[in-house]
Amino acid sequence: MVMKSLLNLCLSAVCQHELNSELSFIPVECRQKLLEFFCSHDQLSASDCSNLVCSKYFGCNIPSLTFYLSAELTDEMLHQLTTNNKYVEKITLVDCPNVTDHGAQAVTTGQILLRQLELRAMHQLTDECLESVYSPFLYSVDLSGCGKITSRGIRTLLTNNPTIGCLYLNTCRSLDDQVLYDIAHYVGDRLHVLELDFPTSLADPAAALHYLSSLCPNLSQLSLARFFHESLEDVENNVQFVIDGGNLKTLDLYGNYFSLMPQLPPTVQSIRLSVSGDEDSQQLLTTLMSQPFLSSINLIVSVREANIQAVDNANSLLCAIIPLLGHKITKLQISVPRLFDEPLHLVTEFLPNLTHLSLEINHLNTNILQKYFAGGSKSNASKLKCLKICRMRMTYRVLFAIARGARNLTDLETSHMSSVDDRFLCLLGGNCRQLRCLNINGCRLVTDKGLAVLAKRCPLREVRIRGTACTDKSIYTLAQFCPELEWISYADYSGRPKFSDAALQCLRDSCIQKVIC
Repeated sequence: MVMKSLLNLCLSAVCQHELNSELSFIPVECRQKLLEFFCSHDQLSASDCSNLVCSKYFGCNIPSLTFYLSAELTDEMLHQLTTNNKYVEKITLVDCPNVTDHGAQAVTTGQILLRQLELRAMHQLTDECLESVYSPFLYSVDLSGCGKITSRGIRTLLTNNPTIGCLYLNTCRSLDDQVLYDIAHYVGDRLHVLELDFPTSLADPAAALHYLSSLCPNLSQLSLARFFHESLEDVENNVQFVIDGGNLKTLDLYGNYFSLMPQLPPTVQSIRLSVSGDEDSQQLLTTLMSQPFLSSINLIVSVREANIQAVDNANSLLCAIIPLLGHKITKLQISVPRLFDEPLHLVTEFLPNLTHLSLEINHLNTNILQKYFAGGSKSNASKLKCLKICRMRMTYRVLFAIARGARNLTDLETSHMSSVDDRFLCLLGGNCRQLRCLNINGCRLVTDKGLAVLAKRCPLREVRIRGTACTDKSIYTLAQFCPELEWISYADYSGRPKFSDAALQCLRDSCIQKVIC
């Protein structure tokens, strides 16, 4: 059972009584916590709360401003918080729909001590919001999901802040190739981390990336999920892309399917890679095995066309990779209609360092899977931190073996599995005491009884219980025993609310952070 800290109990007590201006003079750490508490519990729009937050001295000297999924936060509120506070070191605004460029400018203007700026999923912001950002200490900027910000705005940001070393530009759909050339030109020597996941407007991403990576000698972490354009011409000509870098250690290539593996720098230590079985397996193995420092592989195997040949290719690729690189595979996700006995045996016997396993498979030998988890704390699966199995037919024997053997799980998904019931959850509660994230969507035999066992014994933070037999009773149990909860399923698959407003409000009031329903 997780208990609230004394500070959080005090914050809750303060918010339940009439707020007054004297709270503007409590220690700065308490004011910052109080502000985060207001935001997490959707109290910013209340008149007494708004008056306090916008008072002259409340924002003074607060070093970190964090607002997450707040529809109540306004431009005026940000202006009032920072008018007398130019000592902010970290600003975080995530999906706050009523904040415009004016609010973003208000909160960043004059913040010369700013070190970290996050404006994520702020869909209404444009290049104008970056014009006032200037700090000789600014190191990390995250603009992921800001679809209206263009390459011109990024150039302005980099020109004014050449100290930036970490840049996150995921799903920024208005950026073109020029942004990669500007990054290389303005902060190439200082850049350590760059994320460019899911771009949509790059004309020649391979050329721009090669130029950038060759001019960023200190780049150590690079994320390129679905970055390369896939064309029939590239596939037919077996085009090999080039990723340069003299210090690149972590590389994410999720969602890119290469006929030929890109040319990689020899410094890579960790890589996430998507494969389908259509690759040149020998060239893939040669490339990976030639990396002298590669120690961690996150491998995602998925069939892109549901036909017999594609399934055979995926199984064959697993049989080729695991014997040679199994000791380096730390995370494995397999999504194929059928997994043959030979690759499944290799998965369960020859991946000694595996911590994350995800299976979405229609047909496999469950006896092999049961053996993998058998033996309790001495099972081969005892090192697993994350296990995700979806829409698979499994006997109670296999499920009970999982509950007894995977004792170090922090994240578990057994969604849409008809055999998952309260008995399985009770076993989990007795053995998997570190469990934080649970997804049992579509498990109709799970009731309040089973979830109550987990709530009392595990530090749950995310719970997905759509399509189960759980009622409001489960919500009140979570409110009582899981104060760190941050996420719970809300509507059933029919679209109707599954839980009453009163129960959900009780949960929101009882938890420390914002509860996303």
